[in-house]
Amino acid sequence: MKKIAFIIYRVLLAFGLLGILFIPFSFQYFTFQSKITTFLFEKSIVFITNQLSWIHITNSEISSDSTALYVLLVLLFGSAIIIVSVTSFIKSIQTKESLLIKSIQLIMTYYLSAVLLKYGCDKLFKVQFYMPEPNILYTPLGMLEKDILFWSTMGTSYSYSIFMGLMEIIPALMLLHNKTRVLGLLLLSGVMTNVVFINFSFDISVKLYATFLLFLCWLLLVPFWYKLMQFFILNQSTVLCVFKGREILSSTTRRYGIKAIAISYILMESFFPYLQNGCYNDDNSPRNPLHGSYEVTKIEKSLASDASINLKRIFIHRQNYFIVQYADDSMEDFSLEVHPLLHQFILTNQNGETHIVDYNYSETSKILELKSVDLGISITSKSIPWRELPLLKPLFHWTVDEI
Repeated sequence: MKKIAFIIYRVLLAFGLLGILFIPFSFQYFTFQSKITTFLFEKSIVFITNQLSWIHITNSEISSDSTALYVLLVLLFGSAIIIVSVTSFIKSIQTKESLLIKSIQLIMTYYLSAVLLKYGCDKLFKVQFYMPEPNILYTPLGMLEKDILFWSTMGTSYSYSIFMGLMEIIPALMLLHNKTRVLGLLLLSGVMTNVVFINFSFDISVKLYATFLLFLCWLLLVPFWYKLMQFFILNQSTVLCVFKGREILSSTTRRYGIKAIAISYILMESFFPYLQNGCYNDDNSPRNPLHGSYEVTKIEKSLASDASINLKRIFIHRQNYFIVQYADDSMEDFSLEVHPLLHQFILTNQNGETHIVDYNYSETSKILELKSVDLGISITSKSIPWRELPLLKPLFHWTVDEI
């Protein structure tokens, strides 16, 4: 029984290592990972999905929660079984099996630290849960999807974003020191369990990757389960034999050199982008001067125009989108290019159709005028002070009497 359990543990370790190598993650300075994954697996994924009619795939890109990612995980798990089966017959590998397992565990530990530190910094500096865009703020609550609603709600609280960031940063840093490693894994398991349930409950499309990170946490805790049970459940004193780097590399110089390089990369990946741009709160990051929301006050169209005129509001999104809200609160978005010198917007809809719109904005009256010759329509709109909405105000009450 113990032998079977150990074989399963080896397969899971191999799967975890392959996942680290090939599941795409948006590292800032390690961008070729996704290219390697695409090169090695994309054709196999397309071939498999073409053979199985019950698997529906619209895009072969291996991205978050895509069908291609599900197939990739199956391929990686199958590869892990093959690798463990083959290496079981190679004596040179078997003699160093303990060393290999500890090396994989160490790689997983540093990988978890890198990913969670990056996620933590994105929350700490309010990049992940950013301030809701004006078009979201003016969308009726019932028309929002659950993932957008959750994301937007989190984005309204700077203090909670900092708290969530620290809850990932602290255990991520604890993983880098062998004496605090197990405690860090325990804390991280709790944090990631919460994240996984949030992703599933609010239909946020990072379900697979978050589950994979939780899987790594649990996998690294497996060797300590019995002793943790002794301490927490049986109330018995015990000692955790945490593996150390010297068990893998006897040379102190090499060991500290590799550790210094790894930690430097992890810290650079997490903190350097913010040190570089000097912005430590995304709410205050620079935006398009015309970014915001505008109430449509007047619409004129030519006799030959058949353009829809039931516009209610106009929004200019920070990520270069031009969004219109109709009278029934439905919205349509266009890709936006701004040419300030020509006072022109170039709008591209989802069908690839392009429209040129002349604009004029008065800083004094806060009026934005738009005119499109090809659509035969002119629109006058006025800027709305969307940042003064109650949702964005830093209100706090110690007692209900203050409300």
